[in-house]
Order: sequence, then structure tokens, then C-alpha cells
Amino acid sequence: MQINKDRINASKISATTFIFLAMAPIILIWYALYIYNFKNIDNIFLYIIQIIADSISIIILLGLWVTILIDVVMEKHHRIDIDKKKQKEFLERVPSIDVFITTYKEPIDIVRKTVLAAKNIRYPHRTIILDDGKSEEIRELALSELKVGYIRRPKNENAKAGNVNYALGHVESEFFVILDADHIPKENFLDVLLPYLADEKVAMAQSPQAFSNKNFIAEGTGQAQAVFYEYICPSKNITNSAFSVGTNVLYRRKAIDDVGGIALSNSEDIWTTFLLHQKQWKTVFVNEIVAVGLAPDSIISFFKQQRRWAKGGFEILLENNPLYSEKLDLDQKIQYFISNSFFLVGITILVYILMPIIFLLTGEKPLLIVSGAEWLLHYLPYFFLYFTLTWLLLGQKIKLATISTALATFYPYILGLLAVIFHTEQEWVATSSSNSKIDPIMKWIWPHVFLLILSIFSLIIGWYKVVEFWPIFFNTIWVSLNVFLLGTFLSKAKLK
Repeated sequence: MQINKDRINASKISATTFIFLAMAPIILIWYALYIYNFKNIDNIFLYIIQIIADSISIIILLGLWVTILIDVVMEKHHRIDIDKKKQKEFLERVPSIDVFITTYKEPIDIVRKTVLAAKNIRYPHRTIILDDGKSEEIRELALSELKVGYIRRPKNENAKAGNVNYALGHVESEFFVILDADHIPKENFLDVLLPYLADEKVAMAQSPQAFSNKNFIAEGTGQAQAVFYEYICPSKNITNSAFSVGTNVLYRRKAIDDVGGIALSNSEDIWTTFLLHQKQWKTVFVNEIVAVGLAPDSIISFFKQQRRWAKGGFEILLENNPLYSEKLDLDQKIQYFISNSFFLVGITILVYILMPIIFLLTGEKPLLIVSGAEWLLHYLPYFFLYFTLTWLLLGQKIKLATISTALATFYPYILGLLAVIFHTEQEWVATSSSNSKIDPIMKWIWPHVFLLILSIFSLIIGWYKVVEFWPIFFNTIWVSLNVFLLGTFLSKAKLK
């Protein structure tokens, strides 16, 4: 791919999309006036649950609205200017750089492709494999076949973070790159990222993730991240709140030493950036694809990844809430809160799946519905906004896989929340790991299977004795849509 085709255009927002952005606050207020009106309460218990779910949804939508609006209004300002003279002197000095390729039981063919590509990065550097899988094949690949550096630590403590920190104790380079074993860098990787670190206050330059595999989950997860990389990440440069995503990233060693190394967390990427910002370091999101990787391609690998991300977000949100940090400025506090509160959407998704089922089974509902027209008048604009805005931001090309996988993520997100609340540990597994440990698929999909069965049962019960036609009709559509999306996810997604 050529550079001009790889550049992500975050600022190209159509007039229609802009109109929807402008309408968002009005529609949200209109919806809030209805749901927060205590006169509309029916079942108080269900109402409290509904309010929690709706409040999370509104906060997330407002966060997206604010971030994209910043991107639209200040598009020119999220481009990081580089002092050309300083940059020239910096690059001519040829600072020492290590390119770390972190491995943990990935297939050797995947590792070989990444290492070969890393060796071919144009700017002078040293390529080193950090083998946490303790593979003799990988050692042979590094030392005999490809003639690159190889580091294996004695114990696998603290997962990927521990792997990188151990390697840092054995090198003295001024800068280092982290590449996951399945992310293949381009020749211009350092040509693009390194100039931004000519500014001695910049600790990190992060590029987007892009994916080459095309199965159901890979396509769904890839497109789901498009809004994040195309709109949200570029705008974070304005507030100095861009954060690492764990791969395709270039770090300044001095900055990482300043925060005590890579943060010891399963979500070491965002935690490390959080610590850097608290120490007043700058971070940069470079809006250009310089590496292409593999997205999770099975339910288990996808859910494990999402659970890990959710746990990292909840750790920051609940254990070190950025809103109370005295070392972050207000803009950074807001951006961290928006980013990490997103994973609460797992609660909202589950509630939105359950509410129509409960109504069809029991007739109980959170809000009084005097007439179907009144309910539609408030609910339809809200849900229409939510999905249409996403559709527009993705270039009017949203895929069924994207919606289906997004609906299914309620479970790993809730697992991440519970892991933080109850302080439970979880195994770190690389996206393309060939770890042979048996992991039963039903451990991951039982809630989805249960909800499918319960949904079908509720449709039968709901229409067995129809009391209120229109509420039954609307909730039937809602349940049927969820059945279709969850059924599609389970039937088309690769299980393991």
C-alpha cells in the first residue's frame, strides 16, 4: 500500500453526518426528559436498572459527540508540527533504536513474517525477539536463520509488560519499538514515527492498528475500531491524551524509565500512557498506517482480548479515577474518563437485551406506556441517532458482522468489570497464540446461548395471551432483532 492510501482521513465528515452531530444533544435531551420523568415510572426495580443502562448509553454517546466535534472544529490543530531544523539534526544523529517483537506461542510462520519485515525497516535499528513462549523453534529462527537478537526471560511474570521490562534491562537503546508478533511493519515505520520524538518532551508515538484477515469476527472487530482510529485518536492530540494500544508504538527509553518501566498490568498500554501523562510527558498519535496485523478471528480470542481491554479500562476508572488525578489537566481527565467508561456499555447492552424479554414473559416494564405513539416519539429518535451516526461515521458501509460482534461483547466487558471489583487475575494470551491449553467454548458463549433460548421462549409466551397489542408488537421486533444478531454471531463466528 502507498502512503497516501494508508493515511486515515479523520476530518472528512459529510454534511449529513455533521447535521446528525448537531442534532445529537437535542435528541438526547428529548429522550432524557422522558426517561428521567418520575411520573413515567412503572416497575420501580426495572426502572432503576433501565436508568442505569440509559445513563451509561447517554454518557458514551455524548463522549463520542464531544470528541468528534473537537475533531471537526479543530482538525488542523491535531496535526503535530515538527521543527524541521531540530528534526533534521535529530535524525542525522541516528539515535539507537531496538525493535522488540513480543512473542508468546504464536505460530512460527507468523513470527517469521513479522521479523523479516522488521529487519527491512529502513531506518537503522536492531531487531530483537522477546520470546515469552520459551520456544526452541523461535530461538533457532532468531539466532540461526534470521540473525536477529533473542531474549528469553527465566519466568513469565507480569505477562507482556514483564517481558518488555526484562528486555529493557538488557539493552541500552535510546528508543524502542513494541510490535506484537502478528503485526507486520512497513519499511517506512521509523521514517514516519521517529521524527515526532525529535521533541524531547514526547515520550511516545503511536500509529493505528490495521488488519489483513477477513473472517466474520476479524471483519467485525476491524470495522468496529475504525471510529476509534479515524475520529477519536487524532482528536486526542489536541489535549495531549493519545494513549498506546500496545503495538505499532515507538517509546523514548528515558520516559519509560521515568515512570518505572512499562506498567505491570494486562492492559500495560493505556496504564503506561496514563503514568506518562501524570509525569507531564507528551504523547502523539500519528495518523498513518505503518503496520498491518491480524485481528482476533475466533470467539475465544476475541472475547479474551475484549475482556483484557475492559479490565484495563475499569482498573483506571475504578481504582485510579482520572477525574480525581491532580497530575492531569482537565482535558486529559475528561478524555481518560470517556475512553475508560466506554466499557460500561456491556451493562447497557445486557439490559437492552433483557428488558423486552422480561416484558414478553411477565408484562412488567420500567416505564408507563400510555400509548405506543408516545413511546415511539421518544425512543425512535434516540435509537435512530445511535445507529445512524455510527453508520455515517463508517462511510455508510456498516457490516452485519460489526453489529453482531458489538452486541456479543456485553459478556467480556462485564467479565472485565467483575475481575476488577473482585480482584481476580486472568491469563494473558496473545491474539494469534497457539496456546494448547483447553478452553471450553461454552465457558464463553453460555450467556448468549441462554439469552437466545430465553428470547424464543418469551416470544411464545408473549403472544400466547395478548393484553396490549402494540407493546407486544414492538417488543417482539426488538427481541427478534436480538435473536437474529446473536444467532448470526454464534453461527458465523469461528468458535476457537
